[in-house]
Amino acid sequence: MVKRAVKILILPLFLLFLFFLSCFLYIRHILNLTTIYPNIYIDGIYVGGLTREEAIALLDGNLDRTYQSEYLTLTISERRYKFYFEDIDYVPDYEKAVAVAFETGRRGNVAERLKEIWKTRKKALFITPPMYYNAEKVLKILDGIQKETYTEPQNAKINIFNGKVDLLPHKTGFSINIDESLKRIDNSLTNRVWEDVELCFEETLPSITTEMVENITYKLGEFETVFNPGNEARAHNIITACSKINQKLLLPGEEFSLDKALGDRTEKNGYRIAKVIVNNEYVDGLGGGICQVASTMYNSVLLSGLEVLERRNHSIPPSYIEMGRDATISHGYIDFRFRNNTDYAILIEAKTAGNRVIITIWGREPEVKTTARIRTRIVEVIEPEGIEEETDSSLKAGETRIVREAKPGYKVEVYRDFLDTSGTVVKTEKISVDTYLPQKKKVKKGIKR
Repeated sequence: MVKRAVKILILPLFLLFLFFLSCFLYIRHILNLTTIYPNIYIDGIYVGGLTREEAIALLDGNLDRTYQSEYLTLTISERRYKFYFEDIDYVPDYEKAVAVAFETGRRGNVAERLKEIWKTRKKALFITPPMYYNAEKVLKILDGIQKETYTEPQNAKINIFNGKVDLLPHKTGFSINIDESLKRIDNSLTNRVWEDVELCFEETLPSITTEMVENITYKLGEFETVFNPGNEARAHNIITACSKINQKLLLPGEEFSLDKALGDRTEKNGYRIAKVIVNNEYVDGLGGGICQVASTMYNSVLLSGLEVLERRNHSIPPSYIEMGRDATISHGYIDFRFRNNTDYAILIEAKTAGNRVIITIWGREPEVKTTARIRTRIVEVIEPEGIEEETDSSLKAGETRIVREAKPGYKVEVYRDFLDTSGTVVKTEKISVDTYLPQKKKVKKGIKR
């Protein structure tokens, strides 16, 4: 009975041994496989049962079919730009993907490995390889689109002639934001979202918009002086100076330098030789006559209520304007400057009409209207002392010739009144105290024998 019982017990134990031995051998076989475990896909291609090299070769063989015929579409506004993946060397990193596939079921201890292998057998593992592309080629494509679509912002332009306003509206600039667009493209390519990519763009307003100048329709101030058209060189300089400042636009807070606007007083810059005041006398000089433009502008600025920053009177009173209301300039030395101290843009209109120099300051019609009035007052007369004598070898000894009669000098105060619509003075400013030097009588004495 005992022997029989032993025989009966040995058989199941032997079968159990065989079962465990088979399991052990199978597990060892599975764990020692040198190929990728079953039920694993890369880019939708089955790679189970393949070695690393076989998997890479298989995937590379499908590369052209899978990627090179694909493309990405970039959109901006209503335009569409298509480029193929082969144009940017857009390829998957199959070596990394195969490495991930091969490591599946080979991480951790035996139990962890078997669990991962069993999990993969029950549910297929799909591996998406990381993608790479040539960023420089993408940037080159964007640069090409930028050149095609870029629009330079253009300032609004306003021109006023004889009271007629001609306004050219501004144009908004358009450009691609390269950095942000690259981020969007990178996100699409890296995450394999091959839908249309809308490029990021920027609209740029010019420095002078239509809204800034469209209300320049009101005459803030105007002044004119008279010149002699028969003095051709001087008249030419006046016309030239007016052309250099005509239609000049000043934004709020902007300063204007007449000396800078007129440029070098040279023949190349359009100026001719005419009389200028130097050391209390009239002498020939390039640009003679432009001080009359400066004086005319000075008064127009005062009547417009603008802020004068720099101005100097002549050493002797000019004939074309009353004392205290003139302005002289000398290139690089003496300037006439003012600031647009209003909240809106203003425009300078400078022109000649017959024998008149007319300078007008245009701007926005103020909510509270005032009128500026300029007053001058002579506070002192300075009499010349003595006689200025020069020798002249062309005159006989004892003979004299009067070169210039004596002229007094003056000290003049200048005021600016602001009047409301009823004519009542609401504000008075003392603008300047100007001194004009006296001129001695000048004679030449003969020395010829």
